[in-house]
Amino acid sequence: MSRHGMVRAVGTHFEYEDGMYFYPFGTTVYALAHQEERLIDETLRTLKNSPFNKVRMCVFPKHYQYNNNEPQFYPFERNGDGSWDVGRPCDDFWNHLEDIIKRLNNLEIECDLILFHPYDNWGFSQLSQRDNIRYLDYCTRRLGHLKNIWWSLANEYDLCLGSKSMEDWKEIEEFVASHNPNHNLLSNHNCFIPWDVSRPNITHGSYQTKRFADVPNIVNKFGKPIMVDECCYEGDLPEFWGCLSGEEMTARFWRVVTSGAYCTHGETFMDNEHEIVWWAKGGTLKGTSPARIQFLKNIMYELPSPIEPTVTAAGTFDNLPEEVRRDMESQPMFLGFQKAMAMMTKEDKHIHYALEYCYAGHCGEEAYLNYYDQRCSVKDTIVLPKDKSYRIELIDTWNMTREIIAEGASGDTEIHLPGRPYMAVLATTKHKIVRYE
Repeated sequence: MSRHGMVRAVGTHFEYEDGMYFYPFGTTVYALAHQEERLIDETLRTLKNSPFNKVRMCVFPKHYQYNNNEPQFYPFERNGDGSWDVGRPCDDFWNHLEDIIKRLNNLEIECDLILFHPYDNWGFSQLSQRDNIRYLDYCTRRLGHLKNIWWSLANEYDLCLGSKSMEDWKEIEEFVASHNPNHNLLSNHNCFIPWDVSRPNITHGSYQTKRFADVPNIVNKFGKPIMVDECCYEGDLPEFWGCLSGEEMTARFWRVVTSGAYCTHGETFMDNEHEIVWWAKGGTLKGTSPARIQFLKNIMYELPSPIEPTVTAAGTFDNLPEEVRRDMESQPMFLGFQKAMAMMTKEDKHIHYALEYCYAGHCGEEAYLNYYDQRCSVKDTIVLPKDKSYRIELIDTWNMTREIIAEGASGDTEIHLPGRPYMAVLATTKHKIVRYE
């Protein structure tokens, strides 16, 4: 456990027990616990020197593309007919799993432990509900004392609906929550159908999504921390989910974080010789996004408080100078603009604004962050409180540079931009920097 204590959900963000903010910068190594010791050691050495302070990994072994090896140990002993005897846990398996989680803890890395998943070649996803509960009873008693665990009910719970009904999932959620004396964080991850984050047992959202413009409204809707735990992976696989560029992986982190939520990384570079893909097995990182994620993490820990999303009402031209906005709103065109918007269906609005969204967040009135994503503007106007004075920095999120471009700014402030993508602007008042130690 971190010297700052366990991580808790507080409002829409996370804090350690001592009140220090915890900003999760996660990565995914689903089958880490099922690899040979040499590869586990290599993975942990890599994590030690990475920006990642949360790892998503599975209890059960995983059978999927680029991940077909048999594990060394299985969670349970077998019956005479080859079926699993859930009442006889395999000590070697559980000792091994616990040791890995403790080693992550020594690195001050949270373990987002996935209790179920559909990618199965051994029958673990097809256990009866009675055996599911017996397994959970043992798992929570065996590992529940480890304070760096976050319980993730599933990876893509909805792909298990062939064997587990929604009522089964609710029973699973209730069982884990009621057998969680340390109050470890609890979520459930989706493929298509997000789990209901408003449920009282759920401490935070765990989403698979690529609709980043939706994130600010999700944060505001539930008032809980929101993790985008799957948004595709940096890599070069033929599958659409495993071939993001480093630029795009980095951009997805900035879109999510600027929106007041948190993002999880994954890496999927082809390895024809050894078939060791980070997202499944670990090893070493090959991508270009981790260094940029570290750069973003450093900025986050300099802010005075967690980021809150700024949701700009569409059609109000809020990003324009006041006199320009008043002139626009006095024109006949603006009336037509309003009428056209009113005639759009909900689906049309959703599609339109997902593609024309401006990512922005703030820390009260102490800091304002705008992320320009793929926009190549040469200037913009940022709207700041008139009664405060701000220093404005231009941030190149890809080249990892920061440049002060204005001092003493307030109110509607025009800024000059370099006309290339992946830029951000941060306006801050004087504040005490909250660093991660």
